[in-house]
Amino acid sequence: ISGAQPELTMGEIERVMANMMSVLKDKNATADALHKRFSRRTDMPVDHCIPFSSDRKYSGVAFKTEGTYLMGAAQFLFPDGNENLIKQCAAYGKEGLRVLVLAHSPNLNRENELPEGLKPVALFMLTDIIRDNALETLAFFKDQGVDLKVISGDDPVTVSAIAKKAGLENADKYIDATTITTPEDMERAVAECSVFGRVTPQQKKEMVLALQKQKHTVAMTGDGVNDVLALKEADCSVVMAEGSDAAKNIANVVLMDSNFAAMPEIVNQGRRVVNNIRTAASMFLIKTIFSVLLCLITIFWGDSYPFEPIQMSLISACAVGIPTFLLAQENNFNKIESGFLRYVFMNAFPAAVTITGCVFTIMLVCQNVYHSNVMLSTACFLVTGWNYMAALK
Repeated sequence: ISGAQPELTMGEIERVMANMMSVLKDKNATADALHKRFSRRTDMPVDHCIPFSSDRKYSGVAFKTEGTYLMGAAQFLFPDGNENLIKQCAAYGKEGLRVLVLAHSPNLNRENELPEGLKPVALFMLTDIIRDNALETLAFFKDQGVDLKVISGDDPVTVSAIAKKAGLENADKYIDATTITTPEDMERAVAECSVFGRVTPQQKKEMVLALQKQKHTVAMTGDGVNDVLALKEADCSVVMAEGSDAAKNIANVVLMDSNFAAMPEIVNQGRRVVNNIRTAASMFLIKTIFSVLLCLITIFWGDSYPFEPIQMSLISACAVGIPTFLLAQENNFNKIESGFLRYVFMNAFPAAVTITGCVFTIMLVCQNVYHSNVMLSTACFLVTGWNYMAALK
């Protein structure tokens, strides 16, 4: 690469990386890939280690005799600019490759500050493997009207390219989170962009809050400690089983196979539960409403309550208990609308009023026709059952 130290051979790079891997204990996908690629060696005396930080965007090791080796994003290792290096990284990023820069300085790093004389040594290209069902999963959420956002600590150009391959809508609308400096910028960014790169943990939290401020219900997925702040603020937090314990402990849902493709089934099962509970609640509320109305009618205008206790038991069993048990097994995956109580009441009220009206009419018209309360209550029982069957349809 342009500006690299020409005296560092491929074998020396392998040696440096092997010694760094024996010291760095970072736990993330990038670290796992590097640990698989490079074996571990301990033939370079270590002065101290610089662990990865989401704020710094780099990690490294200071060796007693070899100087400091840092590994991370070019923009953060060379904040004063290295035009040729940044162009090279950008070119690889457009291809969907994540680029790590290995840089060296003969000076030792102090207090996590960049040492003087830092020069690039090598570039490492990594790529994310897109799962076969990613397109199908993203298409499902698109059809459900879900606005998907991809938040990453990597270069936004790279993240955008990968998101486009995965089928994310508006993947070309990306932004570098380092350019977001005010709450107004954040609110505008979350409304206009779909891909966010170079995001810090605090910014993830701010994104969730900004979306909620715009009246969105926010579900957040993640797996690391860096996601904890955002996961806590989200309306629903989903964490992979391979994620950190801190993230799993605060999550609403943990995907045991660490596969986001399970989300459509989770959404459908959640809808099934809520929809079936709403239907069952409506059936229970019908009986409650018409029972209260008939009690009031009986108190002010009637001689006796139109139902016998055994008939109310039969209504509860045959018109409420058994149907609601069967309805609970229905695969109702319809989209859930807001207003649970309003939906239940509006479904129950017409049937309850109809039953009350029919029973009251029978009480007025037929009390002189039927010469016993048993016959009157039987007629009321039959018309109530017929109305319940109509309500079930």
